[in-house]
Amino acid sequence: MKNMKWIFMALVGPIPFILLWIGMNDKSTAMLLTAFVVMYIGLLAERWFFFAQANHPQNLYYQTV
Repeated sequence: MKNMKWIFMALVGPIPFILLWIGMNDKSTAMLLTAFVVMYIGLLAERWFFFAQANHPQNLYYQTV
């Protein structure tokens, strides 16, 4: 679980940015598509982490986890 946070942060932040930059410089559609897919996987991982962590506001409100 601890490494998962750093993995999705990398997949949503710097890696897609670098791929986007390379894709724009090379005018590579494949690289732009790869940047989209990597960011999408990172966002899915972030959502999974949020639900697996179970620190939701309604749980904190009702004092149950």
